[in-house]
Amino acid sequence: MLISHWHATLDRPPLPTIDPPATAEVVVVGAGVVGAATALWLARAGLQPLVIDRQGPAAGATGNNGGLLSAGLAENYLAATARHGHEAARELYALSLAGQRLLVELIEQERIDCDLRLHGNVNIAIGEAQLSIAAATVSALQADGFPAALLDRAATQEMVGIPLGAAVTGARLNPAAGTLHSAKLVHGLLAAAHRYGARFSWGITVQSIASDAGRLRLLTDRGAISAAAAVIAVNAWSGEIVPELAQRIKLVRGQALCTVPVEPFIACGFGASLTPTGEYGQQLPGGQVLFGGCRAVAPDHDVGALPGEVSPEVQNAIEASLGRLFPTLAGIAIERRWSGAMAFTADYLPIVANPAPGLFAVGGFSGHGMPFAAIVGRHLAEAVQTGTMPAALALLGMERVTLV
Repeated sequence: MLISHWHATLDRPPLPTIDPPATAEVVVVGAGVVGAATALWLARAGLQPLVIDRQGPAAGATGNNGGLLSAGLAENYLAATARHGHEAARELYALSLAGQRLLVELIEQERIDCDLRLHGNVNIAIGEAQLSIAAATVSALQADGFPAALLDRAATQEMVGIPLGAAVTGARLNPAAGTLHSAKLVHGLLAAAHRYGARFSWGITVQSIASDAGRLRLLTDRGAISAAAAVIAVNAWSGEIVPELAQRIKLVRGQALCTVPVEPFIACGFGASLTPTGEYGQQLPGGQVLFGGCRAVAPDHDVGALPGEVSPEVQNAIEASLGRLFPTLAGIAIERRWSGAMAFTADYLPIVANPAPGLFAVGGFSGHGMPFAAIVGRHLAEAVQTGTMPAALALLGMERVTLV
């Protein structure tokens, strides 16, 4: 089993755990960034959430991602506008921007040491066609009041301390972005929730959920738990617990690698579209370069491929793409390789559902859950307390037409 850089470098003591109790006020299923943020909001509100996970903190998408906290949508803003309409796209982008800022606030308020660096993100353009799309995207974002800037090749090179590839024509700068250590973030969110009263049980698999005399009965492999409410935040595995989501959320394997350390050359996160499914990365505080993506070269784009292992064709493509962006890194030694389970929807937006009284579910972040975690978690905590889904999440509802 391959281990991500985040898990390999998580130098934190284990969180305290308990045996699963027979009853709980509210249960949060899933200990990724969304489940952790939801648990923190619930605990801050005076509830005593029980967080359970079949593996442990950040075992899914969060602990295997690129460590990028960037406002925006998984889909380009122009494409999102064409799909959802201008007003809806603007509301969705605003939600992600508010979420990005809210997570930064949580990190600061709870004094979470997760290597947060707020230096923005550059989406590097390859060729003139991509630069034209970047220019149109920046214009659309700026017109709607969102932070964005267009960089030509020279301005992009000023941000990068090693030569850019010959095909690089410029970049789109997202100032509302940063990088962090994903596993340290989740550990910190959960540790903060514990200080407010949250409890944890790891190694618990939820098999089914049913309504029972005004409460929820969560049947697990270690007995049943009766709860007044539950939040299901297991992303790629949502359909195993909430059948209504099984056909709407698809498991997709994402692969990444980490190079040996090199001298610092870029402070911000970065992305590109060297393949149709895109690439992403950052230079870590220790000098290593984390880089991932290139699913397009895998059979069926790695849709349905189980995480844990990596494939030679995707890993070779990741290495080649890194060299195309930064030629001096071509052939660099690789320190670590890994993969994780992402969860995609047909319209690249997460789904928030309320399939039964007291039961709430969220998943399908399409590789872009970090900016949504804090704000969706806060609204889900509100939903648990009021029994109704907040209007702020209406555009993420399960019955939206763009999911068809």
